[in-house]
Parts: sequence; structure tokens; C-alpha cells
Amino acid sequence: MKHLVKCFQENVGRRGVTFYDEEHCNFLTWDEVVKFISALPKEEGKDSFSERLADSLANYNPDQEFLAVHQHGKSVSVELYSQAQ
Repeated sequence: MKHLVKCFQENVGRRGVTFYDEEHCNFLTWDEVVKFISALPKEEGKDSFSERLADSLANYNPDQEFLAVHQHGKSVSVELYSQAQ
């Protein structure tokens, strides 16, 4: 998890998403995430991953919180972390 914490520290105040697994992480800015979401297949009438990710991206505080997407095998989770005050 040290790689994830380091990525968070490097991107305080920047709106975007950190995509990570057990070994690597990659921070994508708002614009890059929107492009990524646009490339995902659309599912009509479902609360899809892309909708949840876009909603989370638009509604967190990048000065105090960090949005991450974790891939573990075939499962993917959207996670929101907050700095200790």
C-alpha cells in the first residue's frame, strides 16, 4: 500500500482517480477519466460502473479525499479515502 499512499501524496488537490493493484498505481486526471469512461461499453438502464465512477469523481473533495479504483483479479471497487485531520 506504500505505492498508493505515495500516489495520494503526489496528487493532493488534483481531481482525478488513482487506479491501482497490489504493485502499481496510476493517477488519471478528470479529463483522462472522462475519456476512459467514454470508452467503456454502455449498459442501458443499469447503474453501471462508469456512472458510479463519474458520480464519485464529481462529488469528492480533492483537497481532503482521494478517489481510487482497485482491481483485484476480476473484481473492481471504487474507494474513497479521507486524510486524517
